[in-house]
Amino acid sequence: MLVTHRRRIAGVMAILAITITLTGPVAASTGPAAEAATTKACATPDFTDVPRGANFYEAITWLRCEQISTGYANGSYAPHQQITRGETAQLLYRLSGETHSAGNSIDFTDVPASRSAFTAVSWMQAKDYSTGYADGTFGVDRPITRGELAAFLYRMSGDEATAPATSPFPDMGARDNFYTPATWFHGTGMVSGYADGTFRPHRAVTRGESAKFLYALETRVNGAPPTYTVPVRQSSGPVNATGGKGGTYRDAKAITFSNGTTSSQYHLYAGHLKGTTPHGILIHLHGDGGFEYREPQWSTVPAYEKLAEQHGLMLVVPRTPDQGTNTWWRKDSSGKYAADLLKDLGQKYDLDLNQVYWTGYSGGAETVARHMVNSHSAGWTGGAAVMVAGGGIYGQQAPLRPISSALMKNYEMHWVVGADDTPSRGGASGTFDAVHAARLGSAFYSGQGMETSLTIKPGMDHWEIAPSGPAKLAEVLASR
Repeated sequence: MLVTHRRRIAGVMAILAITITLTGPVAASTGPAAEAATTKACATPDFTDVPRGANFYEAITWLRCEQISTGYANGSYAPHQQITRGETAQLLYRLSGETHSAGNSIDFTDVPASRSAFTAVSWMQAKDYSTGYADGTFGVDRPITRGELAAFLYRMSGDEATAPATSPFPDMGARDNFYTPATWFHGTGMVSGYADGTFRPHRAVTRGESAKFLYALETRVNGAPPTYTVPVRQSSGPVNATGGKGGTYRDAKAITFSNGTTSSQYHLYAGHLKGTTPHGILIHLHGDGGFEYREPQWSTVPAYEKLAEQHGLMLVVPRTPDQGTNTWWRKDSSGKYAADLLKDLGQKYDLDLNQVYWTGYSGGAETVARHMVNSHSAGWTGGAAVMVAGGGIYGQQAPLRPISSALMKNYEMHWVVGADDTPSRGGASGTFDAVHAARLGSAFYSGQGMETSLTIKPGMDHWEIAPSGPAKLAEVLASR
């Protein structure tokens, strides 16, 4: 029986001697274990990749604030990543609140004492929550399935369930493995299954889904967890605020801006911002032809917009003022226009110039390397650049204008390109050798002493590589 000062998961339902007949959903808060939700202060800020409003935010926040999961060292939780059986064992062990002495006995051949999950797995074996596999392994590194997780939670709950003779799931029968745990899970109302009525017992569970399942068990046994007051995550460096005021935080298309010499438009994505504190900005420069500006909904712009919402950034997608060629890179005046647009936005909004992120695809990537950092970097002091399918520096030994010492320390530059994005490999870039450009650009800026990375992805061409831009930026933002 488990009754601790911290949690009352295993054993509580046994104490209540509840027997469930699974004929329909049961309210999750039934029984004397239900308690009114309270408010508690949380010591740590949100995970970088699980902002308020994200899927499973409430459950993941509970895991973090109760120190059931601390996530990864870079501040992320990776909610869409599959969770292993070993990781699940550790979560359940921390959830229980028990202290277990594992000793030196090896219960499973694949879980030696040196493994971080050793104590948690030993605890599960001692509690009869898991007997492992017939070959003597626990499957510590295997992704856990929905059926397996349901079985673990069912055994941990202490419930005694009578499974229905007729399955509520079209993909499970009464003789299937995990049938009783799955129908228990469904019958308690803790999980509703999928829209088509299936349970999908063999489907791997993600880290976000596992948080939801554990949160449901906690709610059923102990009542709704507290709501948490979460501190604001600080940026990677001191704030360099522009102090701008008066701009309207909104989503808007085709806003006109002129720097006195050239004029063009930009799309603004800022409706998710409150404007109460300085915030960073993400500026995405389109490729030749301007497809991302003309048809943002069919491009990578929605992925960049999602990142902006997650990390409290303003997203701006400008159209090149060189509308004769629809390129950014042919004229330095186009790069100056982008730099002046950043300055103008800083006067309208309170931007943090230590969080300025330039992204570019193809010709836009060339512009970030050739013009923005090469010539106009005096306009900001930190952040990162992500260049996809381009980003070359040609025939130079030094930047056209000096890069400040602050930017040298606080700015990262990342290139992502497909290995097939060359004329000789039959890539879709025509005569442009994007791999060569990325190599030249990364070598140049690395030689200046800046932090750089170059990723060449096999089997991908000019068009296939585009979604790798938001993916790379997500990694960068998670680590800052």
